[in-house]
Amino acid sequence: MLKKMVIALVLSLFIVAPAMASDKIIDEKIQSATISIDKNGAEYMRLIVPETREIQGIEYQVGAAIMVFGKDVAEAKKLKTGDNLKAIVSSHEYRGRTSYTVVAFIKK
Repeated sequence: MLKKMVIALVLSLFIVAPAMASDKIIDEKIQSATISIDKNGAEYMRLIVPETREIQGIEYQVGAAIMVFGKDVAEAKKLKTGDNLKAIVSSHEYRGRTSYTVVAFIKK
């Protein structure tokens, strides 16, 4: 019984709780737009937009990845490099990097 409890405790140390996603509005110029096919043959799109970040009071720019899946791909295919992206996105953090997934496009 003690052995099972120790094993359960050790295994629980390796389980990572998923981070809570938060939604935000992106309104930025697209730096890159790429259409790809996933392993199941479905199209998806990867957009790169500039994002300002800060470390110890120093601001810098990075390219943030915004992924588009499912029914939203048709709308995303109308976009190209240089266009303005206005969308509601959910943010996800993995290994210290933030990426986004389109929840809905904002129509003007």
